[in-house]
Amino acid sequence: MKITLCSSAKFFDRLWDIKAALEAKGHEVFLPSMKNYHDLEETALAKIQYDLIKDHFAKIDQSDAIYVVNYEKNGIRGYIGGNCFLEIGKAFDKGIPIFLFDEASKESPYREEIIAMQPVVIGEDWNRLKS
Repeated sequence: MKITLCSSAKFFDRLWDIKAALEAKGHEVFLPSMKNYHDLEETALAKIQYDLIKDHFAKIDQSDAIYVVNYEKNGIRGYIGGNCFLEIGKAFDKGIPIFLFDEASKESPYREEIIAMQPVVIGEDWNRLKS
């Protein structure tokens, strides 16, 4: 299965272990563009200059599923930021299954929309990716 990982830039360094674990299970894994971009501030200019949003959308288009790494951020469990929300919407529109590490934060202003897109919370139980 081809899986695109989606996450806040804060978690980019942690994606390598997830990628390795999924590859060990025989999956092909696409990462967010991380060519030193994780050191940039998450600004509109950086996203425009490096075409980061379109680049990641292209990876989602090639995928059989997305896995959203929504760890705790800034004291918010199940954090899903604006980019991840867009990526979830992209996958939903394409009929691509959406898997989450944790349920969407109760504090998220778009929690109801995320729930309506019917993601499956799997933690790091990679055997559940086929369900």
